[in-house]
Order: sequence, then C-alpha cells, then structure tokens
Amino acid sequence: MTVYQIKNEAYTYDVIDFDIVELSKIISKSNDLEPDTVLKMFMSASLNNIEFSHLWPEGLNFDYFGQAKKQDYDISRLGKFLIMKMPVYELLKEQLVSFGEFLPVKAEGNSMMLFNLLTFGQEQKDMCLTKYEDGFEDGLELLNFEQDDIQNKLLFKSRLEGAQKVYCTDEFKNIIQSNSLKGLVFDEDLLDPFI
Repeated sequence: MTVYQIKNEAYTYDVIDFDIVELSKIISKSNDLEPDTVLKMFMSASLNNIEFSHLWPEGLNFDYFGQAKKQDYDISRLGKFLIMKMPVYELLKEQLVSFGEFLPVKAEGNSMMLFNLLTFGQEQKDMCLTKYEDGFEDGLELLNFEQDDIQNKLLFKSRLEGAQKVYCTDEFKNIIQSNSLKGLVFDEDLLDPFI
C-alpha cells in the first residue's frame, strides 16, 4: 500500500482568505472566549486534535483569495484543513466523517466545507529517521507508517512529523482521481515541503 502526502496543485491560490486572527475574533464573540485563546487553539489545532464544531458560528463568509475563483478547484488544502465544494462534500462525507469534522463556510456566498482532520496514523518508528543539524533534532529524514494501522484510514496525520501535513493511501487518491476532482496532487515523498 502506497502512502502519499496530499498537496495543492503547483502555483495555485488558497481558496479563501482564511485569516485565523480575524476568525478568532469572530469565534470569541459568540463563545465568551478571549480572541487569544481561540487563536492559540487554531495554532495548536492539528497537533492537539482540537475540534471547532461546537464553537463554529453560522454564516461565515470569506472572500476568495487572489485568483482562486478562476482556478475553480473542487478540493484543496487550506493550511491544515481541506476545503471542498459542496458536491465534493456530498461525495466524501460518509467516507470521511469518522476521521474528522466538517465546518461550513462560504466563499463570497458560495457554500463550501472545511474538513478538520482529527486522525493520526501510527508511525513505524524503527523505520523513521530523525534529522540532526549541529547536534540538534531538525525534523525527520525518513517517515513510514504501520500498514495495519493505516489500511482503513482514508486520511491521517503524523505526530512525529508535527501534524503539519495530510497523508492518505491509494484509496483516497483513487476516489479523487476516479471522480476527476481537481485541486490536489499526491506526492510519494512524505516529507517534501515543496509542491
């Protein structure tokens, strides 16, 4: 089973202007929380599996970012989230619901869905290699996952990697490609930071 790092197409725009500072202020107003508290939640959300659905306000409307409206992608990475058009959400919701939460947003009035991934894959630690620079840990040089653990997970993150990337197996890749959904690429280099 092949594992892929999910990336956006090269030279593309984020779909929406997703400013977490402004979003933290909006969420804090409707939930009696300090904006800094919500901002810290966003900053650590991926690694700490923080859920937002209980805090999420209705009717969040964002501007498209740059030329994203023209790009017209079906599904994309947005930081540590995935963002998808509603037909893609309808296609994927039953398959993804056990791996995270869906958060409704609008892009200039067009309904979309954010997916907050809340699932980790178990690393095969004897096949992972830490990188060192000047005697200090500096990320990973090699990352592998336990095949038994990830075989039924469509999407997952890695604690060792810092939960900054989204990973999948052939099953998710095949769903995206067989439905001709635009916006994502699948990289077999699990640690490459570049598109």
